Amino acid sequence: MAVARRPGRQRFWLRALVLLASLWGDLSMADQTPIKLLTFDEPPWVDAQQTPLQGPTIELIKELFARAGVPYSIEVLPLKRALMMANTRPGTCVFPIERSQERETGLRWISPLVVSRYGFYAAPGQTVNLQTLEDARPYSVASYLGSGVGEYLLSRGFNVVEVSSAKLGPNMLAHKRFDLWVSDTRTAEALNASAGPALGKPALVFLSTLRAMGCHPDTSNISLELLETALLQLLRTPQWREKVFSQQF
Repeated sequence: MAVARRPGRQRFWLRALVLLASLWGDLSMADQTPIKLLTFDEPPWVDAQQTPLQGPTIELIKELFARAGVPYSIEVLPLKRALMMANTRPGTCVFPIERSQERETGLRWISPLVVSRYGFYAAPGQTVNLQTLEDARPYSVASYLGSGVGEYLLSRGFNVVEVSSAKLGPNMLAHKRFDLWVSDTRTAEALNASAGPALGKPALVFLSTLRAMGCHPDTSNISLELLETALLQLLRTPQWREKVFSQQF
């Protein structure tokens, strides 16, 4: 005895198959769209003088995207411009930047990439006695454009001079363009190893903060979730966890 098929049920399953195919196509397209990564020259984390780019944060990013299976391109820009683009262009991320209350809601975060410690540095041959952050208030202090630490000090009413890049700081400090230079302690060590005026030990280490990759909130959610999962997996590995949290690359 033949069983009559119901046209309504056939149409339902046909529509469901078409919908699933469409969703699968959307997911595939989302995964294949490269994320535009922007970074800036700040040794040792990112050494833009080398081709290809070198540095521990670059190594971490390569491993992260390889594990996530997310394609990307990368470009070096001044930090201030990179931040503007990440805030205005979907599919764009900037790293490694400090997280702050002002930035928190405007970006989607892949974090942490590194933990940084920041200190005040005096000019060679000069001694500045600082016991607390407030002790630095009478001085002019300098940071580079786009630095979250510079923005933090500005918000607290410090006299902050902004320069275009981290590499300019030690030379300008030696020429007394300002009283104190604010730097990531590892960056200060890296700059000491290169040509130019040597920075001594910091007069005061006053802040530890997470640095991360900040992405435009309309960047592919699928890609960002893959990256978040890949970072969690990396941080379960003792080797990478030690690198991220101890500053020892």
